[in-house]
Amino acid sequence: MSLDGAERRRVYLFRHGAVEYVDASGQVVSDPDAVSLNDKGQAEANAMCELFSGVAVDRAICSGLRRTRETAERVLAGREMSVGINAGLKEIRPATEKQPDYDLFRDVAYSHWQALDEGSRFLGGELYAEFYKRIARTMDEIVADQDWHNLAVFAHGGTNAAILGWVTGLGLGAFGVIDQATCCLNVIDFDVDKENATVLRKVVRGMNITAGDPTKSRRHSGDMEALARHLMSFSR
Repeated sequence: MSLDGAERRRVYLFRHGAVEYVDASGQVVSDPDAVSLNDKGQAEANAMCELFSGVAVDRAICSGLRRTRETAERVLAGREMSVGINAGLKEIRPATEKQPDYDLFRDVAYSHWQALDEGSRFLGGELYAEFYKRIARTMDEIVADQDWHNLAVFAHGGTNAAILGWVTGLGLGAFGVIDQATCCLNVIDFDVDKENATVLRKVVRGMNITAGDPTKSRRHSGDMEALARHLMSFSR
């Protein structure tokens, strides 16, 4: 309970572990929804399991995509807990057709900084503004659900940025500003007036916590910049 008597509920918000979106020949995978955790991602999730082992949660959900399910299974290993699916948490969608004329700087490395621009789309696909509305609506529904007190959520880098933008009031500006390392953890508290079913306060207690690199001394770029750098290496 909060000091003024509101019910304080907590979301442990995870990003999935590392995956490969580009194959050995430099081609972007045809179906990003189908990728699995790579060796690094599995190790990250195992390390997070150890870090998170003493934390009590009474419910867990994921986006339903394979990489979030695999991360949840490893992080929550040893607990008698099923992981539900909320499709509203799925990652922002790129265009389904190939567009080889992407500008690797504007459209890939620093694409998230364009989220505030009217009509801006992620890699030619889903509108940032519509994606943000979807995530905000999904979070409203999750917080309105009274069947949990401490909830583990396994989602994606873009999804998490949108959630943190919704929590902090940054809105669409969060996409460029807030970094989410693979298999990171964010801790968010909600003070809820149960009588009126309203959220009184949202507070970020921790952000971008990783088991293997807590000080981020080995992380000097976001994943979209790293992806662009990787794609550039094939064009030399």
